[in-house]
Amino acid sequence: MKKIIFFAASVLFCVFSLVLSSCSDDDDAKQSVAKPVAALAEVGKENSKEAIAGKDLHLEGDLVADGLIARIDVTIAAKNGNKTIVKQSYTEGKYIGVRNTTFHEHLDIPTDAAPGAYTVTFVVTDKLGQSTIFTSDLTVKALDKTAPTITFKEVGEDDSHKAVIGQKMHLEAQIEAPHKIAKIEVEFHNTAAGYEHVFTYTDEKYVGETSVLFHEHPQIPTDAPAGEYHIHFTVTDAAGNSTTEEAEGILITKE
Repeated sequence: MKKIIFFAASVLFCVFSLVLSSCSDDDDAKQSVAKPVAALAEVGKENSKEAIAGKDLHLEGDLVADGLIARIDVTIAAKNGNKTIVKQSYTEGKYIGVRNTTFHEHLDIPTDAAPGAYTVTFVVTDKLGQSTIFTSDLTVKALDKTAPTITFKEVGEDDSHKAVIGQKMHLEAQIEAPHKIAKIEVEFHNTAAGYEHVFTYTDEKYVGETSVLFHEHPQIPTDAPAGEYHIHFTVTDAAGNSTTEEAEGILITKE
């Protein structure tokens, strides 16, 4: 009987030791791997920290996770705690399982979102369960129905979303501006390369118009790095209202 009791005690001790060892190994693994580095460099266009109800919110930032990204969670909630207007999670796709990446997304702000102060909460969790939280203030404004509207017609020849360095790119968009167009800006942005170039149009054929088809062929600069781009197309009217629409997934190559 004593032998049986001794044997059982020995087994329990071994199991307990293995559990402690496993927990210790897990703790050591977490301590040896840094928590994710997560920060949004842009909350809203040019980090304006503003959004319009019924429009989308631009978010962009570099992420580093030595433990590899397992998930990303984004919420936007009223500062008074009354309502969460956006709740978005990323658990698969281009951000998951990687060590370094640039987060770039556009989240829709509901049309019924009340104007006011909000908080953006951005959480990156790695495969070890370690999380880093980044927060930012955000002001949601009511949609001004008299602000300019932009509708892309063609981005690249035949809407191919392609262009060649040193050559011209076909670009068409319909613009409606009840308060008359004051300025048009087209920004080409390569996030991975940290490159941007802005074309500004204040031509007579656009300025002062309330409805016009934008039809231009901006020449891609020779110093533009090859890669994937997005375009920020901004129209400012005579009353000072601005609207920006974005075209994504534009491939610019050397030839």
